[in-house]
Amino acid sequence: MNDPRQNQFTVETNELYKRFHSLFEQFYDPLCKYAFCYVKQPEACEDIVQDVFVRIWETRKDLVGSESIRYYLYTAVRNNSLTHLSREQRLPLDSLTADNLQDDDPAWEEHSSISLPEPVNYKAILEAGIAQLPLKRKEVFLLSRMGQLSNQQIADMLNISVKTVNNQLWKAMATLRAYGKKAQSK
Repeated sequence: MNDPRQNQFTVETNELYKRFHSLFEQFYDPLCKYAFCYVKQPEACEDIVQDVFVRIWETRKDLVGSESIRYYLYTAVRNNSLTHLSREQRLPLDSLTADNLQDDDPAWEEHSSISLPEPVNYKAILEAGIAQLPLKRKEVFLLSRMGQLSNQQIADMLNISVKTVNNQLWKAMATLRAYGKKAQSK
Protein backbone atom coordinates (compact mmCIF):
# COMPACT_ATOMS: atom_id res chain seq x y z
CA MET A 1 0.00 0.00 0.00
CA ASN A 2 2.54 2.52 -1.08
CA ASP A 3 1.14 5.90 -1.93
CA PRO A 4 2.78 7.10 -5.18
CA ARG A 5 2.46 10.72 -4.05
CA GLN A 6 4.45 9.93 -0.90
CA ASN A 7 7.19 8.24 -2.96
CA GLN A 8 7.31 11.23 -5.34
CA PHE A 9 7.56 13.64 -2.36
CA THR A 10 10.41 11.60 -0.87
CA VAL A 11 12.30 11.55 -4.18
CA GLU A 12 11.85 15.32 -4.62
CA THR A 13 12.97 15.97 -1.04
CA ASN A 14 16.05 13.79 -1.50
CA GLU A 15 16.96 15.61 -4.72
CA LEU A 16 16.45 18.98 -3.05
CA TYR A 17 18.63 17.91 -0.13
CA LYS A 18 21.39 16.75 -2.50
CA ARG A 19 21.34 20.11 -4.32
CA PHE A 20 21.31 21.94 -0.99
CA HIS A 21 24.24 19.89 0.32
CA SER A 22 26.18 20.54 -2.88
CA LEU A 23 25.46 24.26 -2.54
CA PHE A 24 26.62 24.17 1.08
CA GLU A 25 29.85 22.41 0.14
CA GLN A 26 30.53 24.86 -2.69
CA PHE A 27 29.89 28.10 -0.80
CA TYR A 28 30.56 27.42 2.90
CA ASP A 29 34.30 28.22 2.96
CA PRO A 30 34.15 31.24 0.61
CA LEU A 31 31.25 32.68 2.60
CA CYS A 32 33.11 32.20 5.89
CA LYS A 33 36.09 34.06 4.41
CA TYR A 34 33.74 36.80 3.22
CA ALA A 35 32.16 37.13 6.68
CA PHE A 36 35.64 37.27 8.19
CA CYS A 37 36.29 40.47 6.21
CA TYR A 38 33.63 42.07 8.42
CA VAL A 39 33.63 40.19 11.71
CA LYS A 40 37.26 39.05 12.25
CA GLN A 41 36.11 36.18 14.51
CA PRO A 42 36.25 32.71 12.91
CA GLU A 43 33.60 31.14 15.18
CA ALA A 44 31.18 34.01 14.62
CA CYS A 45 31.75 33.80 10.86
CA GLU A 46 30.84 30.12 10.85
CA ASP A 47 27.70 30.84 12.90
CA ILE A 48 26.67 33.58 10.50
CA VAL A 49 27.10 31.39 7.41
CA GLN A 50 25.36 28.43 9.04
CA ASP A 51 22.42 30.66 10.01
CA VAL A 52 22.07 31.75 6.39
CA PHE A 53 22.00 28.16 5.18
CA VAL A 54 19.50 27.16 7.88
CA ARG A 55 17.23 30.04 6.86
CA ILE A 56 17.42 28.93 3.23
CA TRP A 57 16.53 25.36 4.15
CA GLU A 58 13.67 26.41 6.41
CA THR A 59 12.08 29.24 4.43
CA ARG A 60 13.64 29.70 0.98
CA LYS A 61 14.04 26.23 -0.52
CA ASP A 62 12.94 27.74 -3.82
CA LEU A 63 16.35 29.42 -4.04
CA VAL A 64 18.25 26.12 -4.09
CA GLY A 65 19.38 25.63 -7.66
CA SER A 66 18.30 29.08 -8.83
CA GLU A 67 20.50 31.51 -10.73
CA SER A 68 20.29 34.16 -7.99
CA ILE A 69 21.48 31.97 -5.10
CA ARG A 70 25.06 33.27 -5.18
CA TYR A 71 23.90 36.88 -4.96
CA TYR A 72 21.45 35.98 -2.18
CA LEU A 73 24.10 34.14 -0.15
CA TYR A 74 26.68 36.92 -0.28
CA THR A 75 24.08 39.60 0.47
CA ALA A 76 22.65 37.63 3.41
CA VAL A 77 26.13 36.97 4.85
CA ARG A 78 27.03 40.65 4.53
CA ASN A 79 23.81 41.75 6.22
CA ASN A 80 24.12 39.17 9.00
CA SER A 81 27.75 40.18 9.57
CA LEU A 82 26.79 43.82 9.93
CA THR A 83 23.95 42.90 12.27
CA HIS A 84 26.36 40.80 14.32
CA LEU A 85 28.76 43.74 14.60
CA SER A 86 26.03 46.12 15.71
CA ARG A 87 24.85 43.64 18.36
CA GLU A 88 28.40 43.06 19.51
CA GLN A 89 28.91 46.77 20.14
CA ARG A 90 25.93 46.79 22.50
CA LEU A 91 26.56 43.40 24.12
CA PRO A 92 29.19 44.21 26.77
CA LEU A 93 26.99 46.82 28.46
CA ASP A 94 23.78 44.83 28.06
CA SER A 95 25.27 41.65 29.53
CA LEU A 96 26.50 43.18 32.80
CA THR A 97 24.29 42.51 35.79
CA ALA A 98 24.72 43.05 39.51
CA ASP A 99 25.28 39.30 39.90
CA ASN A 100 28.37 39.47 37.67
CA LEU A 101 30.09 42.07 39.85
CA GLN A 102 31.63 41.21 43.20
CA ASP A 103 32.46 44.09 45.52
CA ASP A 104 35.12 42.16 47.40
CA ASP A 105 37.23 41.29 44.34
CA PRO A 106 40.73 42.78 44.92
CA ALA A 107 41.42 43.01 41.18
CA TRP A 108 38.33 45.19 40.82
CA GLU A 109 39.41 47.45 43.65
CA GLU A 110 42.79 47.90 41.99
CA HIS A 111 41.25 49.02 38.69
CA SER A 112 38.10 50.78 39.87
CA SER A 113 39.77 54.16 39.98
CA ILE A 114 40.75 53.98 36.30
CA SER A 115 38.47 56.02 34.09
CA LEU A 116 37.61 54.36 30.81
CA PRO A 117 37.42 56.38 27.59
CA GLU A 118 34.01 57.10 26.13
CA PRO A 119 32.99 54.56 23.46
CA VAL A 120 33.22 55.92 19.94
CA ASN A 121 29.88 56.32 18.19
CA TYR A 122 30.93 55.65 14.60
CA LYS A 123 27.42 56.01 13.26
CA ALA A 124 27.12 59.54 14.65
CA ILE A 125 30.54 60.44 13.23
CA LEU A 126 29.56 59.10 9.81
CA GLU A 127 26.22 60.93 9.84
CA ALA A 128 27.93 64.18 10.84
CA GLY A 129 30.53 63.68 8.11
CA ILE A 130 27.86 63.01 5.49
CA ALA A 131 26.04 66.17 6.58
CA GLN A 132 29.24 68.14 5.81
CA LEU A 133 29.37 66.96 2.19
CA PRO A 134 28.24 69.29 -0.61
CA LEU A 135 24.68 68.54 -1.75
CA LYS A 136 25.43 66.76 -5.07
CA ARG A 137 28.35 64.79 -3.58
CA LYS A 138 26.13 63.71 -0.69
CA GLU A 139 23.44 62.62 -3.14
CA VAL A 140 25.89 60.53 -5.17
CA PHE A 141 27.37 59.00 -2.01
CA LEU A 142 23.99 58.08 -0.53
CA LEU A 143 22.74 56.59 -3.79
CA SER A 144 25.88 54.49 -4.01
CA ARG A 145 26.27 53.35 -0.42
CA MET A 146 22.77 53.42 1.00
CA GLY A 147 20.78 52.92 -2.21
CA GLN A 148 23.30 50.34 -3.44
CA LEU A 149 23.06 51.60 -7.00
CA SER A 150 25.86 51.04 -9.47
CA ASN A 151 27.86 53.99 -10.73
CA GLN A 152 26.19 53.61 -14.13
CA GLN A 153 22.72 53.67 -12.56
CA ILE A 154 23.61 56.80 -10.58
CA ALA A 155 25.01 58.49 -13.70
CA ASP A 156 21.83 57.69 -15.64
CA MET A 157 19.59 58.87 -12.82
CA LEU A 158 21.40 62.19 -12.31
CA ASN A 159 22.25 62.76 -15.99
CA ILE A 160 25.99 62.94 -15.33
CA SER A 161 28.90 60.87 -16.59
CA VAL A 162 30.16 57.74 -14.84
CA LYS A 163 33.53 59.47 -14.50
CA THR A 164 31.84 62.29 -12.55
CA VAL A 165 30.17 59.71 -10.28
CA ASN A 166 33.53 58.02 -9.65
CA ASN A 167 35.15 61.39 -8.93
CA GLN A 168 32.38 62.45 -6.53
CA LEU A 169 32.53 59.12 -4.68
CA TRP A 170 36.30 59.33 -4.35
CA LYS A 171 36.08 62.88 -2.98
CA ALA A 172 33.28 61.91 -0.59
CA MET A 173 35.28 58.99 0.79
CA ALA A 174 38.39 61.15 1.22
CA THR A 175 36.34 63.80 3.05
CA LEU A 176 34.68 61.22 5.29
CA ARG A 177 38.00 59.55 6.16
CA ALA A 178 39.51 62.90 7.10
CA TYR A 179 36.42 63.84 9.10
CA GLY A 180 36.46 60.48 10.93
CA LYS A 181 40.14 60.80 11.86
CA LYS A 182 39.58 64.34 13.10
CA ALA A 183 36.51 63.35 15.13
CA GLN A 184 38.29 60.38 16.75
CA SER A 185 41.30 62.44 17.75
CA LYS A 186 39.13 64.85 19.77
